[in-house]
Amino acid sequence: MRVMLALLLLALIIVAIGQLAGRRRRKGGAYQSRALMTENEAEFFGRLIVALPDCYVFPQVAMSALIQAATTDKKRAYSDHLRIAQQRVDYVVCDRGCQIIAVVELDDRTHSHKKDAVRDVRLLHAGIRTVRFQSKSKPTAEGIRATVLAASTTPVPESTAA
Repeated sequence: MRVMLALLLLALIIVAIGQLAGRRRRKGGAYQSRALMTENEAEFFGRLIVALPDCYVFPQVAMSALIQAATTDKKRAYSDHLRIAQQRVDYVVCDRGCQIIAVVELDDRTHSHKKDAVRDVRLLHAGIRTVRFQSKSKPTAEGIRATVLAASTTPVPESTAA
């Protein structure tokens, strides 16, 4: 009888430990790696590198790394931050001093023109130009270079409504 009770107690302890370990795993989450870019985005990244050899090109950058709320009102700043917190841009092109030249977007059928326009205006308010290329008709390296570098020399309007 004592052996049975000891075995039952041991089984209960093992179950309890298993449940605690399961809770810890769920609380911390379960993750797996994923590709940084799709094949299409990776191919275009190669084009950008060839087209802009004197620049740094960073793929998949969080919008919150590029812009921040321009208000001292903490509630409004937090609300503005939440609007961009989960967004990222396809590519950021910087000069050798890591000054942003432009954000480059590769648009495909999944892009919403309305949402893209809102993102572009937010970036423009911070003085960052967005250059958009169509996935179905990607330009040559020369076309990319001319378009992206032209974006860096165009003055940003002083007043643009959000």
